[in-house]
Amino acid sequence: MAFVNEKLTPEQQQEVNSWEISYPRCGMGKILKTDILVNPWYWTVDKERKIYLFGIYYLRDYFEERLFVFIWKNKQYLVQFRYRFEDGNTLVWDTPEHYACNNISFPYSTEEGFIDDLRSALIAYGEYGTPDEKINTKCNF
Repeated sequence: MAFVNEKLTPEQQQEVNSWEISYPRCGMGKILKTDILVNPWYWTVDKERKIYLFGIYYLRDYFEERLFVFIWKNKQYLVQFRYRFEDGNTLVWDTPEHYACNNISFPYSTEEGFIDDLRSALIAYGEYGTPDEKINTKCNF
C-alpha cells in the first residue's frame, strides 16, 4: 500500500496518544524541553506496513525548515527537512541548512530501505500533509 494523508478520527487520535510519542523542542541547536504528541490532526501513513509521518513544527527563524516524527519499523525518528518551490509548481524537500538540534543529522538512519520509505512519505505529505492537498512534490536526497 502507498502512503496517504489522512485526517485522524477521535479513535485514531486516542491510539496515537497511547504511543506517547515524544519529541524535543529545540532552540539555538539545543534541546529546550521535550513534548508529547497529543491529538494530532493528520498523519501520512502506510497502514499495511505501519509506517507513520507526523509534521511536528517548523523553526521560527527558518520557517522553511520543518521537523517531523517518522515511525519506521517500530522506531521513532526525529527528522528535519527544508522545503522550497521549484518553478513555482513543485515542492522540493531537501536536507536542512540549519538543524534545530545539534544531535540530529541526515540521514537519520542507515538501515536499508529507511531513506526510500522516508522519501515516499514526504512526497505523499506534500506541503501540509492534508488529505485534499494536490501538489507536485519531490525530494532532492
